[in-house]
This record gives sequence, structure tokens and C-alpha cells, in this order.
Amino acid sequence: MKLGQKIVNSTLGWLLAILKAVVVLFILGIAKVTLRTNPDIAFPVLGAAVMFFLIWYFAPQIKRYLNNE
Repeated sequence: MKLGQKIVNSTLGWLLAILKAVVVLFILGIAKVTLRTNPDIAFPVLGAAVMFFLIWYFAPQIKRYLNNE
């Protein structure tokens, strides 16, 4: 692999890690705001956000698993 490709792959890996961290912080922000403003909807909103995050986070592994079978 060329040096340029290694640099690009490394940079994209770091950007993806930073994006995932930002999404987690965003989910926690949503939870905090909804708990303070309307606690009745806080748990469903947080649950849905967590489910979407987990699906997004594990999508590559799920895709690999489904392609192997």
C-alpha cells in the first residue's frame, strides 16, 4: 500500500472515531434536555436514539456477518 493511501486510511479512521464520539455526546445532550424539560418522553427518546446509534455503530459488523452466510 502506498504511503498516501495509508495516510488517507488513518485520517478517515480517526475522523470516524471522532464522529462516533460526537454522536454519543449528542445523544447524552438530548437525554439531559428531555429529562429536564419533559421527563415523560425522555426515556422513549433516549431509547430510540440509543437504538439508532447502536445500529449505526455496529452496521459494518452486521453487514460482514450477513454477507458471510
